[in-house]
Amino acid sequence: MRTSMIGKMKDTLGGGLETATRQGASAAKIEFEQEERVGCTFESGRLKSAETVQGSHYTVTVLAGGKKGEATGTAAGDLDEMIGRAVSLAAAGSAAHFDAWPAPGKITPVETWSPATAALPREKLIDGCQEIADALKAYDPELFIEAYGTRIEAERLLLTTGGVCHESTSTQWQLGSWAQRTEGTDMLFAGFGRRWGELGDLFDPPTYAARIVEDLRNGETVADAPTGATTALLAPEVLAMLLQAIALGVSGRNVAKGESPLRGRIGEKVLHEAVTIVDDPHIPYSHGSAEIDADGVPTRRVEVFADGVLNGFLYDLDSAGLARAEPTGNDACRPHFDHVLPGARPHEELLAGIDDGIYVKYLMGFGQGNLINGDFSCNVAIGYRVSNGRIVGRVKNAMAAGNVYELLAADVELSSDDEPSLRLPWALVGGLNVAAARGQ
Repeated sequence: MRTSMIGKMKDTLGGGLETATRQGASAAKIEFEQEERVGCTFESGRLKSAETVQGSHYTVTVLAGGKKGEATGTAAGDLDEMIGRAVSLAAAGSAAHFDAWPAPGKITPVETWSPATAALPREKLIDGCQEIADALKAYDPELFIEAYGTRIEAERLLLTTGGVCHESTSTQWQLGSWAQRTEGTDMLFAGFGRRWGELGDLFDPPTYAARIVEDLRNGETVADAPTGATTALLAPEVLAMLLQAIALGVSGRNVAKGESPLRGRIGEKVLHEAVTIVDDPHIPYSHGSAEIDADGVPTRRVEVFADGVLNGFLYDLDSAGLARAEPTGNDACRPHFDHVLPGARPHEELLAGIDDGIYVKYLMGFGQGNLINGDFSCNVAIGYRVSNGRIVGRVKNAMAAGNVYELLAADVELSSDDEPSLRLPWALVGGLNVAAARGQ
């Protein structure tokens, strides 16, 4: 980032809090964020674009008359106008379930800014994309290949009338690719990518290309999909999708509103004993790393499920007031970085133990079901038939359905290895409902 604005913004935002109070706000907070993105994209295996994008924005939130109002903008010169708009909107806003932003609390320092990532040149991103594209072309020159690389630097500042004045800086890189193979009316998409804060071993273009080629090779042969309740090995990316439903279930706001199926079940064994789910914002350089939430509440590691037992819910400041609970430092009651603790055997061994089943790499349309209750029904975008411990071909026109809670409460075994950028293992589950058209 060329120029930091944090020093200048402290005085500007501090004055804004005083302005909000003079205009009738009983409490206020102002957030500032500046970000720079340096990136490139590839199309048809060749460089398509290389650009740098910079931007900043402000968010003003006030309490007035027991209600909350919020306004956003992109120019510091418009801050007084944003404040006036937020105070006006509070009159017609929703009732707040707290009366003040809290005083500063004890913060756990978290590494979020990497000098190596900040110095990552665009040329290395381009070279990484090109290396992936070349490896994919070497496998099949007819592939349609897209790739992307991005370096992100950001700085943030939060001031509240509770006395919080917190600044942070972060870095992140993103690198990935996907390929499409078309044979007549048959199309297969395969892709892989990562994002992380520190430039290290996870930035590994050859591994990305190898993952994609592996999926394409496994899909060279087509096999009938199993049907009915099926043993399934779920890739970490699929487990991440299942966690979307879990996140809705442990949202303190959904619980307080009576919409979560987990309401009233704290201390109950909800999932299989192999499943321990942790929300940890203190993992250095993860995409969810954070010392405080947007209200200035210090973040903390929360073991949401321990050995399948539900331990608690995630609350922001407002939902905690609604539920008469303690805030956990989770913006919008969402996890910062939820991950699952691993098991005892590598995923290759789990796959080798499947007599007849399916290996699911990616689901399409997962979020279209009644996800808050855990129900899903979607297409198997990338999946393979497994017979006698071996992948025998790609399944086509298959759908997967079930309930996340029921699936993760039945027979579950987690792999000892994981996808490190997600901190998620492979999951071997029993009873995934699969339906497919025959004769494809």
